[in-house]
Amino acid sequence: MTAVRAPAPSRPVAARPGLSAARLLRLELRHNAMLWMLPVVIALFWLTTYRKAMAMPPLWNMRAASLQTGALLAFVCPVVGAATWMGSRESRRRVADLVTITARPPWARQLASWAATMFWAVLGYLGCVAVLYAVTAQQATWGGPLWWPVAVDAASLAGLAAAGFAVGAFFPSRFTAPLAAVAAFFV
Repeated sequence: MTAVRAPAPSRPVAARPGLSAARLLRLELRHNAMLWMLPVVIALFWLTTYRKAMAMPPLWNMRAASLQTGALLAFVCPVVGAATWMGSRESRRRVADLVTITARPPWARQLASWAATMFWAVLGYLGCVAVLYAVTAQQATWGGPLWWPVAVDAASLAGLAAAGFAVGAFFPSRFTAPLAAVAAFFV
């Protein structure tokens, strides 16, 4: 038998920038340091905020005010530390030569890494809020949950993750993450 050389049918390549960005984000979500910090954050939340809020009367405004101040203190160190660690990842692993030839611009890679860090931080925070508000809903006799403290803290977590990521990107070292986490606690 002879091989017949037939031209392969050519189809136009459809540009799908959203699909490749979603794959990059999925990859960053799986390899993010904040995922491993979630048990620490949940333990800190339980020790510093949840127990204190449960000792208060079951009034929505009192528990929401306790949640707003306590949860931010519980989340600040792990979020800033993990974001700094993720921001300095490319430089620490000495892969600058490899990532400069990729098809994505540097800001797109860094944005995906920051978004994954922020996603895990906000997801952990919303899980803690859900538990606290569910218990309060069972105990409260009137009223409803206050959502503005939750929104303010979620926006603060995004800002803390951005600040930590920027510190890690500008000062890449393995000592930067712990120093940034301690400095964020005192600031």
